[in-house]
Amino acid sequence: MNYIFKYGKNFMAISDNIEADCHKHWLLQMFLSSRKELNIEVNGKLIPCSAILVNVDTPHLFSTEGDPHFTILVDPTTDLGRVLRGLLKGQPFFIFPREKTMIMQQTFQDALAQKSHNAYLPFVESIIAQFDYSNMNNFDDRVIEVLNLLGNCIHEDESHQIKHFSDKTHLSESRLAHLFKEETGIPLKSYVVLHKLQIAYQSIFNGENITTAALNAGFDSPSHLAYTNKMMTGMSATNIIRDSEFLKVF
Repeated sequence: MNYIFKYGKNFMAISDNIEADCHKHWLLQMFLSSRKELNIEVNGKLIPCSAILVNVDTPHLFSTEGDPHFTILVDPTTDLGRVLRGLLKGQPFFIFPREKTMIMQQTFQDALAQKSHNAYLPFVESIIAQFDYSNMNNFDDRVIEVLNLLGNCIHEDESHQIKHFSDKTHLSESRLAHLFKEETGIPLKSYVVLHKLQIAYQSIFNGENITTAALNAGFDSPSHLAYTNKMMTGMSATNIIRDSEFLKVF
């Protein structure tokens, strides 16, 4: 079973049942095993570790092999994403130091031992609290405006167009695209797709089916949502929903 949480724009899961094909996406992703080393490949190489952060646009392959694991899919524009990007320093992955890994694993084991959903939320919050948020740089005001426009959009085609953002920020489309990528680490067009996927999952958290979720998010069809999800997660959206329990939105 997969237990999935939504934390702002970020998604987290506790699972012993993940078998993802090799894929890459414009999210940062952290993996933590409960006990033994991860079964994870990054850029085609097996990485021996128990806790790792994988950078955006980096091919990776992962399997839980029946053991409980914790993973976070992190939007690079969030506070957590900005902090984690600082750890990566442009590298494809970052292996967490042994001392921090042991602390996170012990907290994870304690939560699993309670065998209660109520224990998972404090664990998730403890992971978020592991990082120092005091030295983040602010985004350019025009990037912030784009993020606000997306946050308030009505999920119609016009509100997802680069021209729409260009007009609102008084920058050319090419200049805005360059600025957004420079500030966030993700192309603006790719971020719009990611945003639509986030909206779709929000609908699923609210109990909607895939068809309704796809339409709510501005996808052309349920198959378009399914294809996008498969490309970005390496897993079938139908299987994720069937095998998952959506526990909490914070």
